[in-house]
Amino acid sequence: MKIAILFLFFAPFVGFAQNRKSFEIGDTLPDFSYQGTFQKPYHLIELKGSYVLIHFWASWNPESRILQRDMAPSYLKYKDKKFKKARKFYIISISLDETKKLYELALKKDNLPWKAHECDFQGWQSPIIKKCKITSIPSNFLLNGEGIIIAKNRSAQDLEQLLRSY
Repeated sequence: MKIAILFLFFAPFVGFAQNRKSFEIGDTLPDFSYQGTFQKPYHLIELKGSYVLIHFWASWNPESRILQRDMAPSYLKYKDKKFKKARKFYIISISLDETKKLYELALKKDNLPWKAHECDFQGWQSPIIKKCKITSIPSNFLLNGEGIIIAKNRSAQDLEQLLRSY
């Protein structure tokens, strides 16, 4: 009887853990829309044919902000490069912030060169965060031209090396 009660209590949590298994190299992320500072929303799938780094961060997480700033030189160097198997390089920054003022202050202070900054101010409850199975920050995925994850949670130096090799 006690085992049955314990199972009924813990069963929902076991399902939650299984559903949150992160994406791995070789997987494809589900499509999502983002707007950033653009006039209209875009979809991740529209960037097929390019390398795309998706970086998850928050204004309250210094490690994620430093990593994001450290990636700026690679972005500037490779954003218009014609790769062997891709046409360009993009970065999409997705914030877990819940306070618009703090998010905007961080963006202004960090002065990042790309325009694809997304935040819906829902924090860990954001549909994009759930869809991409993010459980900690900083987190990032590098997608190839087919939209397949080819690197995960890389440093700025690793990113530079990877892009140079393509």
